[in-house]
Amino acid sequence: MGIHTSSKYKSQTKRLQIKTLAQQMKQEAINGTGMSPWEGEILSQMIEDRFLGDAELRSIVPGQVQYCCVVDSEGAGKPLNKCAMKTVTLTLFNKEEDEQGLSSASYKTRQKTLRQRRMMRICDEAVDQGGLLTHEDLASLLMCDVKTIGRDVKELKEREIILPTRGQQKDIGPGLTHRTLIARKWLEGYEETEICTLVKHSMKAVENYLQTFKRVVFLRREKKFTDHEIAMVTGSSSGLVRKHLEIYQELKSHGIAEHRMEEISLKGSEFYREQGEKKDLQQPNSAKLTWSAK
Repeated sequence: MGIHTSSKYKSQTKRLQIKTLAQQMKQEAINGTGMSPWEGEILSQMIEDRFLGDAELRSIVPGQVQYCCVVDSEGAGKPLNKCAMKTVTLTLFNKEEDEQGLSSASYKTRQKTLRQRRMMRICDEAVDQGGLLTHEDLASLLMCDVKTIGRDVKELKEREIILPTRGQQKDIGPGLTHRTLIARKWLEGYEETEICTLVKHSMKAVENYLQTFKRVVFLRREKKFTDHEIAMVTGSSSGLVRKHLEIYQELKSHGIAEHRMEEISLKGSEFYREQGEKKDLQQPNSAKLTWSAK
C-alpha cells in the first residue's frame, strides 16, 4: 500500500483525450439519434464518470492524497496480499470543515474530533470509489496506532455511526454512515445544531450533506429521475443516492418528516432551476433544453 500525492503528465494527457472523446460522442449522439442537448450532456457525463472514476486519471487538489486500498468486492476471508487493489482519492485535510467549532475545545478533545471527522470522510470517499479502508490504513493515513482507531470506531458506533471499513462491511454488513445518519436525524426532527453535536461534525459539513439529501429526494419525488440520473446531476455516488432514497421512503410519512417536504421542495427547486440556467448559458443557441425549469 502507498500514498501518491501528484498527478503524472501521462494521466493528465489521458484526461484531456477522454474529455475530447466524450464531447465527440455527445455531438454524434445528438446529430445521429435526435437526442436533446441535455440527454447528450448526460451521456457525455456518463462517459467521463466511467473513465475518470479511476483516481489515477483524476487530478487532486491541496489536502488530498491518492491511496491504494482493497477493492470492495473482495471476500472477507481473503488475505490482503492476495486482494485486488484500487487507487482512491481521499481528502485528508479540509481546514474549513475539520476545525469549525473547535476553537475553544481542549487540545485532547480537538485532536480526537479532528481525527474522527477525517476518518468518517475518507472512509466514505473510499466506498464511493469502490474501495474499502482497513483499520491499518486509517492508522497509517492519520498517523496514529491501530488501537486508537479501534477506540474511535467503538465510540462512533456508540453514537449510532457505523464506519464503513473493510472489516465492518464484510463481517457485519452496511450500516448508517455519518452522511446517512445526518439525513435520518434531520427527517426525525433534529435541527442542524443538534446533529452537529451528535456526529461531532462541523455545521458546514452537516449543511452540505443535508443539501445533497434534499436534492436527491426532490429529483426523485418531484421530477421522477432515476437513481443514475440523480447521481449524475448531484455528483453523488449511486450507493449514496440509494441510501438517501431508502431513508426517505422509510420516514416520509412519519412525524415531522412531512413538514420537511416543504423545505425539500424549496431547496430542490432552486437547485433544479440553477442547473437549467447553467445548461442554457452553455448552449445559448440550441433548442430549449428539456432540463430547464420555468
